[in-house]
Amino acid sequence: MSENERALVIKWSKDGKSLQEIASLIGKSHGCIQKILQKYLRTGCVANIPGIGSKEILSTSAKRKIIRSVKKNPLLSAPKLASSENGKKI
Repeated sequence: MSENERALVIKWSKDGKSLQEIASLIGKSHGCIQKILQKYLRTGCVANIPGIGSKEILSTSAKRKIIRSVKKNPLLSAPKLASSENGKKI
């Protein structure tokens, strides 16, 4: 859902509309509307929170180093590349 739709959900909720009424107006499920309201009550905003999800294994400098070495030698195998990266698991 877009942030505008989420803001509408919050506005209608404050106006006293029930979850079912909001769900039928937006065209989403009751559970979806409930999750939006819970998130708003917990965080105070309807925007997506950055940083949620799986974290990256390699740093940006390690990625650049790998890309440089592959550009120098495109036939470099993955095991050789992994062994040259100071024990980092790639």
